[in-house]
Amino acid sequence: MRDAGTGARRLQRVRRTAIASITLFGVLLAGCAAPEFRLQARFASGEVREYRLVADATVRITAGRTTTSERSHLVATTRIDVLGATASGATLTLTITPSSLTRSGKAATLPSPQQIRITVGGDGRVTQVTGAGSQDALESADVEDLVPLLGPPLPPGRVHLGDRWNGTTALPAPSPSGTPLTSPSPTPTPSGTNEARLAALRVVDDYDCAVVAISTRRPVVRDRTIGGTPFRLAGLEFAASEIAFAFREGLPVTVRSDSEAQLGISGGAAQGGSVVIATKTSLTLLRRTLAR
Repeated sequence: MRDAGTGARRLQRVRRTAIASITLFGVLLAGCAAPEFRLQARFASGEVREYRLVADATVRITAGRTTTSERSHLVATTRIDVLGATASGATLTLTITPSSLTRSGKAATLPSPQQIRITVGGDGRVTQVTGAGSQDALESADVEDLVPLLGPPLPPGRVHLGDRWNGTTALPAPSPSGTPLTSPSPTPTPSGTNEARLAALRVVDDYDCAVVAISTRRPVVRDRTIGGTPFRLAGLEFAASEIAFAFREGLPVTVRSDSEAQLGISGGAAQGGSVVIATKTSLTLLRRTLAR
């Protein structure tokens, strides 16, 4: 009986989603033959958003004639707290708290929580990134990985289904707590490019979503310690992403990305070697709370 009840509830949910999808398309088509969508992020003071982050990464290191590889699986909670929001912009804190980590199939020590403070302008663009508190600060490349949680690359205006637009990925570099770095920064992250397309309309977890497909190419510089030895990794990353953006609420519901970074090694005995990092990442909205 319990299985039958569970099956019935699932069927009702599928039916509700199908009806919502039909209603969404019906309203849009009835309103205009070519409906327009505004894809700008929106925030409310006191708002809290929590996402589930799952990242699978395979790292292959080649130094001389030796090649080693390692696969990691990370599960974490990514939380956005809106400290304040006005017509001119918003200030947020973004915190990643790992809950499980495995390397090559074995449990590994969890990283400490990482946190940054982000200022978003009235046009939805990130204008300032600052380290927050005593927690570990995210690196520039890691910050760029999480920017899709704020919204898709901004188009020049309202867009229609099938429209394409281009953008850049450069952000202000994160700075230590108390010494904010404002864009344009004297040491910004390297500028990359992205191509975005409004690919579909879809109902995701009861949100009416515009699905934006993104192709990204960007320079990446990462400092890593491997086996107790510090290395600098530099090269290019290519990624294909999809953001299901709830256009009425102004927030991403899901973000999925498949990327590969091809990096050269400088420093240590591996000088002149190479690293290839292939990563699959998914972020899913768990809950959204508005201040009362």
